[in-house]
Amino acid sequence: MNRRTLLRGAGVALALPNLELFADVKKPEKIRRFVGFCGPLGVYPPTFFPQRGGKDYQLTETTQPLEAHKKDITIFKNLDHGLRGGHKGIHAFLSGVKLQDATSNILYPEKNISLDQKFADAVGHKTRFHSFAVCPSEKNRLGLMNTTTWTKNGIAVPNIEDPLILFNKLFKQDSPDQIQQNLRQTDIRKSILDAVLVQSKTMNAKLGRADQQKMDQYFTSIRELEQKIQLRRKWINMDKPRVRDFNNNAGSQDELFGIFFELLHLALTTDSTRSAVFHVPFGIDLSGIGVDNRGYHGCSHHGKSPEIVADLKKVDTFLMKTLSDFIAKLKESQILDDTVVLFGSGMSDGSPHSNECLPVIVAGGGFNHGEHKIYSTEPGKKIPLCNLYLTILQSLGLEIDRFSNSTGTINSFGMV
Repeated sequence: MNRRTLLRGAGVALALPNLELFADVKKPEKIRRFVGFCGPLGVYPPTFFPQRGGKDYQLTETTQPLEAHKKDITIFKNLDHGLRGGHKGIHAFLSGVKLQDATSNILYPEKNISLDQKFADAVGHKTRFHSFAVCPSEKNRLGLMNTTTWTKNGIAVPNIEDPLILFNKLFKQDSPDQIQQNLRQTDIRKSILDAVLVQSKTMNAKLGRADQQKMDQYFTSIRELEQKIQLRRKWINMDKPRVRDFNNNAGSQDELFGIFFELLHLALTTDSTRSAVFHVPFGIDLSGIGVDNRGYHGCSHHGKSPEIVADLKKVDTFLMKTLSDFIAKLKESQILDDTVVLFGSGMSDGSPHSNECLPVIVAGGGFNHGEHKIYSTEPGKKIPLCNLYLTILQSLGLEIDRFSNSTGTINSFGMV
């Protein structure tokens, strides 16, 4: 059938519109991706934010490593979630909601779901892995401070702390025995779910309307879990992508950053996942970047001491260099325009423990970049950071009109 097909009647012939039915070749899916790069302790604002807004701005002392990508990034100033609490607000960077505030099903039906997980829930069924959260391992794990990724049930997504574990998940082929064992485990889970579903439906007939609504939500969760099990079974039987051997020779913890980002780049280019978040560890060893006498936390609590500020600026520069190297990899593989990279922190300046005016940079994703956007700080005129998140999610293909505390989108930040 083609478009020349005519509708005939009463002596009149009308050409049909250009329907999808007439397409001879189905358009390939446009793959979109998201990567978060999240720090727990903010930056040194005076040398992070440019002095001038608009397109005619100059990168600063610590953002200078991004010079080669200036046309591919946008720096945002005066965006935040309106939260307080210092360290206790860090975990809400990608969600806009503190864990303890996400108890209302009316205000937050998806709890404190994070930006990456909202996107992953929409596309995760198309890849072997729903999403990844990674954080170079450290001796002192400080709970919420190294976590920004949250499911719609308010559960933190665990970090992968060892790059070898991530590599094996992505690319190590399972033995035939392992495949059979994984299939048996999948079948057992499916059987358990079937039994639970039968019993639940029997009980549901005896419940009142309010309880039946709760059970409907429960059934929805079970059906989603069933779908995940079925998808897992499909991936178990498929070979993993083949890549070159893994080099895990990191001399210092900061070198793990490059190794992890190389693996995340491979995960994206092999379409093993489309959503990932890298967490900067709270207790990172800074000796590899020339900071020997204090830790990351000590640097962030600078008290405006010139000596400590100098060390903090080394950390900020290192993070910007890491971001720059990752953007370069995405450019080289020609996927930057289809990949949104978000850098930022749930704290702006660690010294006063401020959660206002968060440091935020967006790269790639096909946006109209090359600008330093400065927004109002006047009461009633402030724009929530979640407005940017909603803008990002819509650009990634989600047909939604709200995310967390958003009040709309950022119209001036559009696609090319």
